[in-house]
Amino acid sequence: MSRTTTLLRASVVAAAAVALLAGCVGPVAPQTPVETPKPEPDLGTIGGGESPVPIETGAPLEPQQPDTAGYYAVLDDLDVVTVTVPDDWREVDGAPFTTDAGQEWASITVAPDVQGYLDSWEVSGLEIAATAVQGVTDDQLLALLTDITGIYDSCTTAVQEAKPYADGYFTGYESAYEGCGTSGTSAFALTVVSDAGDQALFLRAQITGDDDPNEVYLQVVQSFDTKVGRTAGRAD
Repeated sequence: MSRTTTLLRASVVAAAAVALLAGCVGPVAPQTPVETPKPEPDLGTIGGGESPVPIETGAPLEPQQPDTAGYYAVLDDLDVVTVTVPDDWREVDGAPFTTDAGQEWASITVAPDVQGYLDSWEVSGLEIAATAVQGVTDDQLLALLTDITGIYDSCTTAVQEAKPYADGYFTGYESAYEGCGTSGTSAFALTVVSDAGDQALFLRAQITGDDDPNEVYLQVVQSFDTKVGRTAGRAD
């Protein structure tokens, strides 16, 4: 993720030239940018406290399989969160997690290679998580968005940051980036609350290789769901 700056590269070249003229060293091998580990998001600003609200499971969510060829719907282990992703993203971790504050989140991490996605910019993938919580403010959503997009600080272009987001079921903020890592990876993220005001959700993804960033983005934002989102609207 880290990049060698133009100034640093110029200094290295100048120093090597002086040494070569002095006959002290041979040619200097080119430096390879080193990718730093991705930090974990801090979810402590959402929920928790003395009486965190548990995830309501009940009847399982029934994901809608997409009409677009090359995509399929994935479901978390609690059957309460779903999203559509490219068909070759077949490694899925749908285990829930609990924050240090005691807030339970239903969660999905999906990629062609989950560990490769988590460790580098070279593999496409997505993380999505939702929790039952009341009274989440805009400031909390913005703080969470800032936190989960911290891994994109090294991307060369911020296409948009903290842009208001609304789709008729969820409302919040989204950001998008290009030029991430050494392979020109694209990325996007959002933090939202359900329009009913009883769930918070975050999502972040990176797109690289043969995957089309715009197409993946559209498939994801038109499909991510919980029991109180699009599914509830269809039931009505």
